[in-house]
Amino acid sequence: METTFIGEHLIPGQIGHFFAVLSLVASLVAMTAYYNATRATETATQLSWQRMARWSFVIQALSVFAVFSALFYILYHHLFEYKYVWRNSSRNMLTAYLFSSFWSDQEGSFLLWSFWQSILGLVLMRTAKTWERPVMTVMSFAQFCLATMLIGIYFFGYKVGSNPFALLRQTEENQAAPIFQLKNYLDFVKDGNGLNPLLQNYWMVIHPPVLFLGFASTIVPFAFAFAGLWTRRFSEWIKPVLPWALFSAMVLGTGIMMGAAWAYESLSFGGYWAWDPVENASLVPWITLVAGIHTLLAYKSSGQSLKITFFFFFITFVLILYSTFLTRSGILGDTSVHAFTDLGMTQQLLWFMLAFLVPAFGLMIYHRKAIPTVHKEESTYSREFWMFVASLVLLMAAIQITFTTSIPVWNKILNGTGLMKLFHMKDIAPPIEPVFHYNKIQIWIAIVIGCFTAVIQYLKYKETPKGYAWRKIWLPTALSVVFTVLIATLEHINYSVYGTGFLIAIYTMLYASVYAVVANINYIIGILKGNFKAAGASVAHIGFGLILLGILLSSAKKEVISIDNMKILDGYFAKESKENSRENLMLPLNMPMQMGNYHATYVGDSIVEGDFKTYYRVRYEKTDEQGNVTERFTLYPDAFINRKGAASLVANPSSKHYLTKDIFTYLTSLPDPDAYKDTAQYVAHDIKPGDSIFFSQGYMVLRAIQPHPETKNYKPKDGEMAVSAKLDVYSSNNQEQYKLEPVYFIRDSAYQYNVDDTLSAMSLYVKFDKIMPTSNNEAKVQIQVKDSGGTQRNYIVMKAMIFPYINVLWMGVLIMITGFFMSIVQRVKQNRRVEKTTNTRKHKPVQV
Repeated sequence: METTFIGEHLIPGQIGHFFAVLSLVASLVAMTAYYNATRATETATQLSWQRMARWSFVIQALSVFAVFSALFYILYHHLFEYKYVWRNSSRNMLTAYLFSSFWSDQEGSFLLWSFWQSILGLVLMRTAKTWERPVMTVMSFAQFCLATMLIGIYFFGYKVGSNPFALLRQTEENQAAPIFQLKNYLDFVKDGNGLNPLLQNYWMVIHPPVLFLGFASTIVPFAFAFAGLWTRRFSEWIKPVLPWALFSAMVLGTGIMMGAAWAYESLSFGGYWAWDPVENASLVPWITLVAGIHTLLAYKSSGQSLKITFFFFFITFVLILYSTFLTRSGILGDTSVHAFTDLGMTQQLLWFMLAFLVPAFGLMIYHRKAIPTVHKEESTYSREFWMFVASLVLLMAAIQITFTTSIPVWNKILNGTGLMKLFHMKDIAPPIEPVFHYNKIQIWIAIVIGCFTAVIQYLKYKETPKGYAWRKIWLPTALSVVFTVLIATLEHINYSVYGTGFLIAIYTMLYASVYAVVANINYIIGILKGNFKAAGASVAHIGFGLILLGILLSSAKKEVISIDNMKILDGYFAKESKENSRENLMLPLNMPMQMGNYHATYVGDSIVEGDFKTYYRVRYEKTDEQGNVTERFTLYPDAFINRKGAASLVANPSSKHYLTKDIFTYLTSLPDPDAYKDTAQYVAHDIKPGDSIFFSQGYMVLRAIQPHPETKNYKPKDGEMAVSAKLDVYSSNNQEQYKLEPVYFIRDSAYQYNVDDTLSAMSLYVKFDKIMPTSNNEAKVQIQVKDSGGTQRNYIVMKAMIFPYINVLWMGVLIMITGFFMSIVQRVKQNRRVEKTTNTRKHKPVQV
């Protein structure tokens, strides 16, 4: 007899799992029916199978939407009896982050992917027309593969997928636990494990849906290309697929750059791109997709490059699946902070990838001789020739990034096949400096692509008259040289940290990025005559040029302003932290510290109800030569201790945005209150005016003994006799100067008191202890000094840097996305005009 557990809500999970299985079955039926509709020769049979296929796909789409709703329902109502809810959420999370919890784990992200693919399939059912049957066969098969990731059943002893509605007590690791033998075990499960604090960010709410829409959309060009080979309509698929390919590139590119913005604004990477393996895994398919779009345009206008267009659209979706394998198999666990842990679906992910790779490339090889090609040799003065060359350059970029990113895979293959042992080889080591490793190659590829985006559009398809292109392009070429020299001179660009060769590459890239912008603007004005309806490609190229320029300026001129001139933090950071102690500044509470052109002051912290982060207020002030404040603003970098695993500080930056720069501030260390123990003792010094007292970080000079003092720490009262010691304090490098004024006073002619003064920046505590009797008229006092040697408790350690012209990068992204959108609109309108013209000709009466 089955035990009834008190308080469990089983119906939402049962409904969700039912629809997950239904979506699997319905997608299989839809794939079979669409396949038969494609293969059938009689119209009646085709329509019968197509009708069944449509209903089946609609049912599977509705099932996916139902699974989506059920999973969100159990998350929203905090039903912790479900493992997915307990593992990824908690009651104290903000409601918006429930969406983050939804797609933070493997099952939810696969469901999000399936959700978008369902919507795309429904749109294709309405718009694909004669391509519906073969294209939807591929789409339905893709949905079937994704559905297998969510059922979590055992098939002949092999686990297929992972069920997001599995109960916490039913998991293998929990079944034998004593607590889950109790009927009322939920009385002891008061809260969930919670979402990883790194993911409790608004970018986690909006970035994954856009990125996964980009992932899902790459199946559409793949499906059209596969359908073209399968039905032997080798070239007809080009026209309908172009808007879809542009849409996919636009959305996937937007998702990638949203990730870069997240890294810049929220994750303390010190920038927007770190060549992390997971970042690379999403970038590479976008590169091959863009290459495929350009070869497709070349074929559309000249008949060249059709075979490689098939290749690029096939490899793009395969690379999406490969990136899924990399990030979800756990194989990147040692090289990326973004990778998922292995849920035991590694083999299933490989089969998923092979299920698309083998048929697609097998069909391409089988039909290689039948694919139309122009046997005439291409002219080197033609646009299509150089578009083909550009696509090969992009392919080289993709290969280099993929090879290095896949080093853990190569090691696993070589070890698994015994080749490592056979040839006495060691594991291939990932690059020690990944940014430099990728940049030293990718910068030259960026230079070539930047120049190509400037020049190629001035060439004509098939053949360009000699001298034509030069007559059109000499002016932007010359102007680009002038602008490059001006920027390099006025902005003092210097990035010679990696040697002269790299500096040459920097200047060359500067020219290429400027050239791409200027030449495309000139093309819109001079060739297109300001016709923006046809300028989508040029606008996208301008955006790409600005992206290159923004990357160059923000990286080459990035300046750290939090320089520790006093060397307070020498040796503070361990080597594995990758922080340079000289590039971090300790800010004691309410103590202004010089930082570049600013004085920065840590003025306190605050918390927000429902938010686990602490926000630290850092006030910036800039003064002129007369000491007048010319600018003042406050930044709020936040930080918290992530106690999942080894306790570590997680900091999110805060930035001051200007038109030409950002001041980027984030915390690198906070004092540990449990580790604080001040063992320093007060030491007495008998001194007179003009004498000095030395301490660990500098020295102080007694300037005067001041009668009747009034300081920030002491306000005189009637009947008191008071005197203060005016001390000037200097850092050891004489770059920082402070003032202290401890007070000694007598109350009621008998009781002696002292009011100490504190210099937090140097952990210095000073007391005016007594006035010393002397044999002459010289005043002598006793000063008590406690030098705590940096054990100050109320402080923050932060890093601040200036990212110049970072807005050029973000503006370039927006312009490039706009260019893609303009191109989509243009191509859709062209297709409609062509379709309308074709229909008119078909129905035009025949003249007798």
